[in-house]
Amino acid sequence: MARLKAMTMISRELVRCTVEVALALALSAFATSAGALDAPSPPRRPQFQNVPLPEAKPAVGDTPRVETESAEDCMANMRAAGVAFEPAEAPTGALDGCAIEAPLRLVSVTVGIRRVALIAKPLLACGFALQFSDYVKNLLAPLGAGTVGASLVAIDTGSGYECRGRNHDSGAKLSAHAKGLALDVGAFVFSDGGKIRIDAQSDPQSTAYVKTLRTAACGWFTTVLGPGSDPYHASHLHFDIERHGSNGGYRICQ
Repeated sequence: MARLKAMTMISRELVRCTVEVALALALSAFATSAGALDAPSPPRRPQFQNVPLPEAKPAVGDTPRVETESAEDCMANMRAAGVAFEPAEAPTGALDGCAIEAPLRLVSVTVGIRRVALIAKPLLACGFALQFSDYVKNLLAPLGAGTVGASLVAIDTGSGYECRGRNHDSGAKLSAHAKGLALDVGAFVFSDGGKIRIDAQSDPQSTAYVKTLRTAACGWFTTVLGPGSDPYHASHLHFDIERHGSNGGYRICQ
């Protein structure tokens, strides 16, 4: 009798446990279903498309036409952006094809309450000067403040325009410098008196500054060359906006 009673109790316990487990599973399934109904659907993944850049339209002499606005409009945009410049005469050169569209000398770029001076006042095409000024305002200056902890006050550059072939070879294809579409940068000067050179940095902050501005430059320019690219750019960074290839759809960043 005692044995039967014990077996009955065990059976009841097993039944109770089975019911509890089944009930728990049912409630869990219901909660999951209700949650699925109430919870918002995840956002659809964006669909990215690779849209080719428009076909380059060469001007006379197979020179890519980079300017997309008149000289007056370009210079008006320069003034509106707080860029100081001096109108310049289009220079003549010994090589065929050397010419600048809307030439000017870039003097300074206003960033906040400061002016970043271009020490050499390089001679540039207005379109390139506007692009480089935007790079100074939106990358070089704020990056310097965040990385070096001082304000950028001056940039040491080359002359900009030079009527020559690439890498100073008179027999080579014309350099972007021969059209005012390029600028070489050698160093940056900051408000604390510090100077960061492209070919050598004295501390980790300076190294990080140069490395970052060089990488980010590919968002502004079609060509970025510097130390390590080739012997011709061992001491400076070269930036230009000349189009490459048959459709101008790629960049050279080395």
